[in-house]
Amino acid sequence: MVLEMKWNPYLVGVVLLSIGLIIIVVGVYSAYEAYHIYKPVFPMAKSLDEAITNTAYELVNLVLKLGFLGLVLWGGGIVAKYGVGMIVELYKADKGELKRMEQSKSESQ
Repeated sequence: MVLEMKWNPYLVGVVLLSIGLIIIVVGVYSAYEAYHIYKPVFPMAKSLDEAITNTAYELVNLVLKLGFLGLVLWGGGIVAKYGVGMIVELYKADKGELKRMEQSKSESQ
């Protein structure tokens, strides 16, 4: 016995849009929190080599965090884009079907 699930396309579009917006909001909040609490730690270095290494470590750490948040926001934007696109296309399709139905009713009378 095979179960068939019937999806409401509008519901799928709204769910995609909601998930995308949630991902974007969480990403923006995380970025703000990381910015707000970020304080670089530069331990005292005994030589120039250690100072450069410590500074490079802090910069790489910051770039990795920002890169990850950028990827999260990019992914959320893509999901939201397809959610909005799906809703718009379904709206256009339904509007076109309504016009065709109205035309067929007027032609039959």
